[in-house]
Amino acid sequence: MRRILLIGILCFTVQSYGQKILAWQVLTLTQYSIISEGSDEGLYKPKFPDILLKYENQEVSISGYIIPMDIDNNTYALSMTPFSSCFFCGNAGPNTALELSFKEKQNKFLVDQFVIIKGKLILNRYNPHQLFFKITNAEIEG
Repeated sequence: MRRILLIGILCFTVQSYGQKILAWQVLTLTQYSIISEGSDEGLYKPKFPDILLKYENQEVSISGYIIPMDIDNNTYALSMTPFSSCFFCGNAGPNTALELSFKEKQNKFLVDQFVIIKGKLILNRYNPHQLFFKITNAEIEG
């Protein structure tokens, strides 16, 4: 019951400038299954919870650990956990990382640098070759 209450409070927390704070606990409510047929076999298909749909296409703020993916193409991921524990090489699931598409080219980040990001949340329903979540027009907050 406490977890549900905490998630509810976090979901309705809005900073004074209208931006929603997105907690990883809300993202991790996303369930997923393994695709068992066709060219996407072995990849994941998400099922987003209703509570997360309230954040879709909204400007959100979320904190996490930077994981450089392709620095030359300004592609990064944000993880709920440090790299050694994240979805890519640890024990976490695909609902614990999101893709970042920055508004401007970024200086090189350190792996596992803790940051607060703001930007527009996009939910990926259709491309199993990409992460479930993406923040577009991302900026470092603070």
